[in-house]
Amino acid sequence: MTRPLSIRSVALALLSCSSLLAEPAAPALAAETPERAAVDSASPEARAAALKAKGDALFRARNYVDALAAYAQAQAAYFDPRVLYNEGRALQALGRDAEALTVLMRFNVLAPPELKAQVFGLDTLIADLRARVSEVVVRVNEPGAQVSFRDRALGITPLPGPVLLEAGRGTLRVVKDGYFAFTREVTLRGGGSASFDVTLGSIQREARIVVKSQVPGALISIDKRRQAQAPTEALLLPGTHRIVAHREGFADASTQIIVDAGQNRVIDLNPIEQHPLVKQWWFWTGVGIVTAAGATAAVLIARDHRAASDGDFSPSAISAPLSRF
Repeated sequence: MTRPLSIRSVALALLSCSSLLAEPAAPALAAETPERAAVDSASPEARAAALKAKGDALFRARNYVDALAAYAQAQAAYFDPRVLYNEGRALQALGRDAEALTVLMRFNVLAPPELKAQVFGLDTLIADLRARVSEVVVRVNEPGAQVSFRDRALGITPLPGPVLLEAGRGTLRVVKDGYFAFTREVTLRGGGSASFDVTLGSIQREARIVVKSQVPGALISIDKRRQAQAPTEALLLPGTHRIVAHREGFADASTQIIVDAGQNRVIDLNPIEQHPLVKQWWFWTGVGIVTAAGATAAVLIARDHRAASDGDFSPSAISAPLSRF
C-alpha cells in the first residue's frame, strides 16, 4: 500500500534540482568572453534566458545566494514567471520562508495555467510556507521611521500594508532621529497575524521610563493611571510623577520621580507579600503563651472549687503547709 506524502517530503521533493522550471538551453555566462559580449548585446528576452540558466546552475551547486542575484538580474532584463518560481525556491532553500511565500504567491497569480501545471504540489508548498509565516501590521505615530525585525529592514513608515515574517521570537525595532528608539521582544505565531501600534517619544519634549518588577504579575500605574503588567515603559512629560506597583496579596511598592526631557530611566518596584495573621511566627508564639496561661488558670480555678463548709476544718482539707507569722 502506498503511504501518503508528508508536507516535509513534498517540500524536499520540490527542493530537488529536477523540479527547477527549465527552458530551452542557453549558454552559461562567463566573465569577459566573446559569448558574454554577445549575450549583453542580445535581446532582453535572450539576456534573461542566459541569466536564468546561470542562476539554475548556481542553484544546483547549492550556491543559493548567487543564484538569487542571477535571478534578480534576469527579472530586471525581462519578466519570466519561470524565473519567479525558481527565485522562490532559492529563498526557501535559504530559510527565508516569508520572502519565498511572497514570491511563490506572486507566481501563482501571474503564471499561466499550463506553466503551473508543470509544478508538482504548488498548493501544498504554499500552505506549508504559510504555516511557518505570520502576517504582521506595524503602525507608527511618526512618518519617516525605520522599521526592522530580526535586523531585517521592513521599510519606512508609514508601511504600505501587512508584512510577512517568519514565525518565532525576535526583536521589533523602530528608530527615527530625535526620538527614543522603540525595541520589543515579540513572538510571532505561524499561520497567524499580529498588529503593533508604536508611539515614538520626542527626546526634546518627553522622558522615557521602563518599570520592572521581580514580582510576577505586578501591575504598574503612573500618576494613578493604570499602565500594564511589569515590565512596561511609558513616555512622560517633564516634572514629578508617582509610580505604584500593585499585586493582590502584596503591599504596594511606590516611588516618586522627577524627570527631564530626554531622560531614559529604568525603575525597579517590588510589592511585598502580606502573610495571613495565622502564618506569623509571633502569632503562634503568642497563642501558645495565652493557651498555657489559660490552662494554668483553669487548674487554679478547678482547685478553688470546694464543697460548702460548715466552719469545721479537718486536717485533710488543707493541701498546703501553713505559713508561719
